[in-house]
Amino acid sequence: MAKRSKPAARPEWLTCKGPGYPLVLSSRARIARNLDGLPFPCACSEEDLERARGTVLESVAHRIAPDKDWQITFAEEMAREQLELMAEEHVTSPNFGEHPVGRAVAMRYSEGRSIAVNEEDHVRIQSVLPGAQLEKAWRAADELDGKLEGEVRYAFDQKLGYLTSCPSNVGTGLRLSSMLHLPALMITGDMAKTMNALLQAGVFVRGLYGEGAGVAGNVFQLSNRRTLGQSEESIASYLDRVVSQVVDNERTVRKMMMREDSIEMSDRVWRALGVVERARKLCFFEALELLSLVKLGVDLELLPVSDFNMLDVIVSIAPYHVRRALDTDAEERDVDVERAPRLRMLLEI
Repeated sequence: MAKRSKPAARPEWLTCKGPGYPLVLSSRARIARNLDGLPFPCACSEEDLERARGTVLESVAHRIAPDKDWQITFAEEMAREQLELMAEEHVTSPNFGEHPVGRAVAMRYSEGRSIAVNEEDHVRIQSVLPGAQLEKAWRAADELDGKLEGEVRYAFDQKLGYLTSCPSNVGTGLRLSSMLHLPALMITGDMAKTMNALLQAGVFVRGLYGEGAGVAGNVFQLSNRRTLGQSEESIASYLDRVVSQVVDNERTVRKMMMREDSIEMSDRVWRALGVVERARKLCFFEALELLSLVKLGVDLELLPVSDFNMLDVIVSIAPYHVRRALDTDAEERDVDVERAPRLRMLLEI
């Protein structure tokens, strides 16, 4: 087994405490675009995918990369481990590496900016920032979009707006999302009611890794459902208000739980810390659940543990990030064994 060491430096959105800390972990803006005159990626031939990739990356090289330290990589040239690492760091979707032909990623890693080529759409522009910074994240992504649109022609309809593979993205093509840590709402059972209210209000509620991913570690992504017939400013403003309301609810429930039975709350988080301190192996899901409770205990000043950035720890104990410290033929059990001391090291306990 390789010698354990602290993970490599992370981008700002993983390591910094932004507005709304510690409940709002990050804000993401994603803009979907497709090239005019080519089938959408799901209907593209390999020749079409190559053509789309060449067009997009040429524009990136001309309009974006010259004045920034951007890294451009073809998916076919990346090892499976590299593809999985990018997915765990939310640079790409979890299924990006399943069909690498014709796909590529251009990224300014330190700033949380990336452009995925031939994922669900020809172009997926993304900007991620720490904390509650939806409008700022959108404006950063919009700046990249404007530079690309100066060189390529997007699929656009005068009535509908930008055309996308998924009908729910038609219009602005903008998907904004905030990552929230909501353990108190989960403990009290109020999260189910909150989720129903959010869905009725036009907000998607998803787990840590987005659509199709289960909820783990009491981390939720809230994102806009509609992009058609709305401006980018109105989408950002509305979702920001929704996020603020959910955060207020979480804070209220935390205060109520401490007021009604502080011993029960203290016992819950201390038990979680005890397992983390003594465990000899931890699967990813269990580690996230324990991490969530320890973070809650830190936030409520119930535990003698230094504060930590939850997203940074989550990424550092994700399967392929742990696997990097092991031999390439390591089995899942080996990863679980390595994760336990790694979590202790990250929490400095």
